[in-house]
Amino acid sequence: MSKKISKAAILSVCLQKQQDLIDNFTERIDSVKAEAYSHTETPSQTDEGSDSSEEMLELMGQELRFVRTEMEILRSIDPTNAADHVERGAVVVTDQRIFFIGVSSEDIEVDGAKVFGMSDKAPLYSHMKGLKKGDSFEFNKTRYQIEDIY
Repeated sequence: MSKKISKAAILSVCLQKQQDLIDNFTERIDSVKAEAYSHTETPSQTDEGSDSSEEMLELMGQELRFVRTEMEILRSIDPTNAADHVERGAVVVTDQRIFFIGVSSEDIEVDGAKVFGMSDKAPLYSHMKGLKKGDSFEFNKTRYQIEDIY
Protein backbone atom coordinates (compact mmCIF):
# COMPACT_ATOMS: atom_id res chain seq x y z
CA MET A 1 0.00 0.00 0.00
CA SER A 2 2.15 2.75 -1.36
CA LYS A 3 0.30 6.02 -0.86
CA LYS A 4 -0.19 7.37 2.65
CA ILE A 5 -3.78 8.55 3.07
CA SER A 6 -4.33 11.72 5.05
CA LYS A 7 -5.68 10.98 8.52
CA ALA A 8 -7.59 14.28 8.35
CA ALA A 9 -9.27 13.12 5.12
CA ILE A 10 -10.19 9.76 6.67
CA LEU A 11 -11.60 11.49 9.75
CA SER A 12 -13.54 13.94 7.58
CA VAL A 13 -15.21 11.09 5.65
CA CYS A 14 -16.02 9.28 8.92
CA LEU A 15 -17.51 12.46 10.42
CA GLN A 16 -19.66 12.99 7.33
CA LYS A 17 -20.84 9.36 7.36
CA GLN A 18 -21.71 9.68 11.05
CA GLN A 19 -23.58 12.94 10.45
CA ASP A 20 -25.52 11.24 7.65
CA LEU A 21 -26.50 8.48 10.12
CA ILE A 22 -27.62 11.05 12.68
CA ASP A 23 -29.64 12.93 10.06
CA ASN A 24 -31.22 9.70 8.83
CA PHE A 25 -32.26 8.59 12.32
CA THR A 26 -33.60 12.06 13.11
CA GLU A 27 -35.67 12.12 9.92
CA ARG A 28 -37.02 8.62 10.56
CA ILE A 29 -37.94 9.49 14.15
CA ASP A 30 -39.70 12.66 12.97
CA SER A 31 -41.56 10.63 10.35
CA VAL A 32 -42.71 7.99 12.86
CA LYS A 33 -43.77 10.71 15.28
CA ALA A 34 -45.72 12.53 12.58
CA GLU A 35 -47.45 9.31 11.55
CA ALA A 36 -48.25 8.34 15.15
CA TYR A 37 -49.61 11.76 16.07
CA SER A 38 -51.43 12.47 12.80
CA HIS A 39 -54.33 10.20 13.74
CA THR A 40 -57.15 12.34 15.04
CA GLU A 41 -59.01 9.39 16.52
CA THR A 42 -58.04 8.08 19.92
CA PRO A 43 -56.78 4.52 19.56
CA SER A 44 -58.74 1.86 21.40
CA GLN A 45 -57.10 -0.07 24.19
CA THR A 46 -56.74 -3.10 21.92
CA ASP A 47 -55.05 -1.11 19.15
CA GLU A 48 -51.42 -2.19 19.00
CA GLY A 49 -50.41 0.57 16.58
CA SER A 50 -49.77 3.00 19.39
CA ASP A 51 -47.57 0.57 21.32
CA SER A 52 -45.59 -0.42 18.26
CA SER A 53 -44.99 3.25 17.37
CA GLU A 54 -43.80 3.92 20.92
CA GLU A 55 -41.53 0.87 20.85
CA MET A 56 -40.17 1.87 17.45
CA LEU A 57 -39.51 5.42 18.69
CA GLU A 58 -37.73 4.08 21.78
CA LEU A 59 -35.50 1.79 19.71
CA MET A 60 -34.75 4.51 17.22
CA GLY A 61 -34.03 6.92 20.06
CA GLN A 62 -31.52 4.44 21.50
CA GLU A 63 -29.83 4.13 18.11
CA LEU A 64 -29.75 7.90 17.72
CA ARG A 65 -28.10 8.28 21.14
CA PHE A 66 -25.55 5.62 20.14
CA VAL A 67 -24.60 7.30 16.84
CA ARG A 68 -24.37 10.67 18.60
CA THR A 69 -22.00 9.12 21.16
CA GLU A 70 -19.93 7.75 18.31
CA MET A 71 -19.88 11.21 16.73
CA GLU A 72 -18.39 12.58 19.96
CA ILE A 73 -15.72 9.86 19.82
CA LEU A 74 -14.83 10.91 16.28
CA ARG A 75 -14.79 14.59 17.26
CA SER A 76 -12.34 13.79 20.07
CA ILE A 77 -9.76 12.46 17.59
CA ASP A 78 -7.02 14.91 16.66
CA PRO A 79 -5.83 14.05 13.14
CA THR A 80 -2.53 15.85 13.76
CA ASN A 81 -1.55 13.38 16.50
CA ALA A 82 0.84 10.84 15.03
CA ALA A 83 0.34 7.37 16.49
CA ASP A 84 3.24 4.95 16.87
CA HIS A 85 1.10 2.06 18.09
CA VAL A 86 -2.45 0.80 17.56
CA GLU A 87 -4.81 3.03 19.54
CA ARG A 88 -7.93 5.12 19.02
CA GLY A 89 -7.29 7.65 16.27
CA ALA A 90 -4.56 5.59 14.58
CA VAL A 91 -4.46 4.67 10.92
CA VAL A 92 -3.14 1.11 10.77
CA VAL A 93 -1.86 -0.08 7.40
CA THR A 94 -1.54 -3.84 7.14
CA ASP A 95 -0.73 -6.16 4.27
CA GLN A 96 -4.45 -7.07 4.19
CA ARG A 97 -6.23 -3.73 4.57
CA ILE A 98 -6.15 -0.24 6.07
CA PHE A 99 -7.89 0.37 9.40
CA PHE A 100 -8.90 3.61 11.08
CA ILE A 101 -9.46 3.14 14.79
CA GLY A 102 -12.42 5.27 15.84
CA VAL A 103 -15.93 3.97 15.38
CA SER A 104 -17.40 1.19 13.28
CA SER A 105 -17.99 2.54 9.82
CA GLU A 106 -16.82 -0.48 7.90
CA ASP A 107 -15.47 0.27 4.44
CA ILE A 108 -15.22 3.89 3.45
CA GLU A 109 -13.42 5.24 0.44
CA VAL A 110 -10.82 7.96 0.87
CA ASP A 111 -8.62 9.20 -1.96
CA GLY A 112 -9.46 6.07 -3.97
CA ALA A 113 -8.47 3.67 -1.18
CA LYS A 114 -10.76 1.57 0.98
CA VAL A 115 -10.39 2.16 4.72
CA PHE A 116 -12.11 0.03 7.33
CA GLY A 117 -13.42 2.13 10.23
CA MET A 118 -13.20 0.11 13.42
CA SER A 119 -14.29 0.71 16.99
CA ASP A 120 -11.86 0.07 19.82
CA LYS A 121 -14.58 -2.26 21.15
CA ALA A 122 -14.39 -4.56 18.11
CA PRO A 123 -13.05 -8.10 18.66
CA LEU A 124 -10.39 -7.55 15.98
CA TYR A 125 -9.10 -4.49 17.83
CA SER A 126 -8.29 -6.58 20.91
CA HIS A 127 -5.83 -8.58 18.77
CA MET A 128 -4.01 -5.50 17.50
CA LYS A 129 -4.22 -3.05 20.42
CA GLY A 130 -0.83 -1.63 21.37
CA LEU A 131 1.04 -3.26 18.49
CA LYS A 132 3.63 -1.30 16.51
CA LYS A 133 4.84 -1.08 12.93
CA GLY A 134 6.43 -4.40 11.94
CA ASP A 135 4.33 -6.44 14.38
CA SER A 136 1.86 -9.04 13.20
CA PHE A 137 -1.32 -10.55 14.61
CA GLU A 138 -3.89 -13.15 13.70
CA PHE A 139 -7.67 -12.95 13.72
CA ASN A 140 -10.12 -15.54 12.36
CA LYS A 141 -7.27 -17.49 10.78
CA THR A 142 -6.05 -14.43 8.87
CA ARG A 143 -2.56 -13.15 9.59
CA TYR A 144 -1.97 -9.38 9.40
CA GLN A 145 1.42 -7.69 9.10
CA ILE A 146 1.46 -4.06 10.24
CA GLU A 147 3.26 -2.04 7.58
CA ASP A 148 2.62 1.44 8.96
CA ILE A 149 0.87 3.26 11.78
CA TYR A 150 0.22 7.00 11.90
